[in-house]
Amino acid sequence: MNPPGFLRRNSTFFIVLAVILLLGVVGVLGMGQVPFVRTTLSGLTIGMLYFMVAAGLTLIFGLMDVLNFAHGTMFMVGAYLGWQFYTNPTFLFGLMPLIFALLTGIMTAPILRYYLMNLNLSEKTQQYARTVLVITGLLIIFLSFRGFDILGLAETAMVATMTMGNPLAEASAQEPLAVFWWRPVLMLLAGLVLAASSARPGDKTQVVHASDLKRAWITVAALLVLTMVLTLIREWGPVTVLLWDGNLRFFTALLVGTLCGAGLGAVVEVSLIRPLYVRPVFLVIATLGLANVLREIIMVLWDPLAYQMTRPPLFSQAGKAENILAWFSGNNVTVDVLGVTFPSYRLFIIFLGLMMIIALGVTMKYSRLGMIIRAGVQDRTMVEALGINVRRVFTIVFSLGAALAALGGIGAAPFIPVQPNMGDAFQLQAFIVVVIGGMGSFSGAAIGALLLGLARAFGDYFALKFSLSPAIAEASTVIIMAIVLLVRPSGLFGKKE
Repeated sequence: MNPPGFLRRNSTFFIVLAVILLLGVVGVLGMGQVPFVRTTLSGLTIGMLYFMVAAGLTLIFGLMDVLNFAHGTMFMVGAYLGWQFYTNPTFLFGLMPLIFALLTGIMTAPILRYYLMNLNLSEKTQQYARTVLVITGLLIIFLSFRGFDILGLAETAMVATMTMGNPLAEASAQEPLAVFWWRPVLMLLAGLVLAASSARPGDKTQVVHASDLKRAWITVAALLVLTMVLTLIREWGPVTVLLWDGNLRFFTALLVGTLCGAGLGAVVEVSLIRPLYVRPVFLVIATLGLANVLREIIMVLWDPLAYQMTRPPLFSQAGKAENILAWFSGNNVTVDVLGVTFPSYRLFIIFLGLMMIIALGVTMKYSRLGMIIRAGVQDRTMVEALGINVRRVFTIVFSLGAALAALGGIGAAPFIPVQPNMGDAFQLQAFIVVVIGGMGSFSGAAIGALLLGLARAFGDYFALKFSLSPAIAEASTVIIMAIVLLVRPSGLFGKKE
């Protein structure tokens, strides 16, 4: 390794690190150890939440050139679904069989394409048939939900939260199987009809490879079995989950919220984003509209109220741990960190963010997907020329970005109120993070998120100390962005076009 060359390539990183260390020394001398440590930890907590939203945003924009204005909504959706699962999972157990039945039908598209593409249909008839099939599929979905008490299922967690009632008493609000069974059957039929429309019947220009056909059969069989299992456990599954240990239920909620975010991201990319890649302005309008639609759906299901998710037992035992090691045995609500009493759950958020940075860093640098993403950011045309299915990569990246935002949402749920507008502020800060770090730069997003989190925490501290307007603290992040753009218009780690 050539030391001068290494320093030259990473000069921005070392300059930012030196500035942070210098400000840290000044902060300790000017504020005192206790206020400085407390404010720094608070800044790291906020910064990690910013990163969870900004990481997916920068991946999506860097590879796909898509400014996703619904990304903050994914943060909100993850928080709601994770809170719902942790408090009372009846809603998710009641809805999952229908969703997976629809997905099973849709995944038959390659199979139907193989059998339908040889039909002798004129081009006009093909277009008419696709339109009819789409409308028919949507009507079948509507019929499958007719009389389905989805609001009653959503209220199970609301009742448990607002009345402090027994969630076990609310976990049986499911239709009996003898009444429910036809709904997943109709959803499966709707999926088959929609798959037939996407299979473009009569279009002989399509090519279906044997490997794709085999993979489709395996996927459909697995999804069909999963749908049947979810249908059978729909009534007693919520009660079983609520009898789990609170810590196991919480970490499962993290996983469930993340997977739901990934699934929603994949659906959005395939159905809404993919047809509009050639129309960037339409993409902005579509994602803004999607954000409003999802927000309205959330308010219909759970009312425009703020809910507080209870901390799991791992972070809620009374008392203060003397240090981090002592917390592992006591699971106290607070921990002594360098003389500062700090909530243990906020330390968990910092840890979760660090793990995400490490996991994404390893993925981006050493995995095949990471290499494809990095290559696609630099030269998408070359990636396509190498025979890589870019459309599939786009779906994976968009799904990954939504999953990261959803994970941030459920991780933040015990820390901030769960309410319909919770993602808006984080989305705004995430855009600022992406601009500061550099469009498409993962490392830039990590550094930018930490800078903004610390700036917001120290801004709040000084605004309170000197009786200044809270707006000054809020403006600190915008001031940092302006300074960075004046010095480096492409961002700290952005590449010049």
